Amino acid sequence: MTVPPAPQSDDATHPPAADIDAARAMGPAIDLAHLARQTFDDPALQEELLGLFDDQSARLLSRTSAEDAPRLQAVADVHMLRGSALAVGAWRVAAAAQALEVAFERENSEKPEIAAALAALAAAVAEARAAIARRPR
Repeated sequence: MTVPPAPQSDDATHPPAADIDAARAMGPAIDLAHLARQTFDDPALQEELLGLFDDQSARLLSRTSAEDAPRLQAVADVHMLRGSALAVGAWRVAAAAQALEVAFERENSEKPEIAAALAALAAAVAEARAAIARRPR
């Protein structure tokens, strides 16, 4: 399986690495206005997507964090997590995932750099998952 390279910052469909508009100016962990637009204001669809993101983010982060995770699989998982985060408006998760993608793609990336990016991603995922758990249903 070949993993395509991460988009560069001049790609109009993807935000620049580790930026995502400064994680959408540090708004809430989940941008509910964005999610509402993405779902045409359908509350049931919003709940379904948040539930899927909650489950998927935990699963992908766990696989990526595993000491024996194959690098190509970890890159693919982080890329998938970034896309999911962008879909639901989890801007900090998306920015952290993209920073980890960049760290993975550097030819001679240092383990401390990857570990720091992974820790930032874990913190962003925990924050997003906590916001989902606190949401009234």
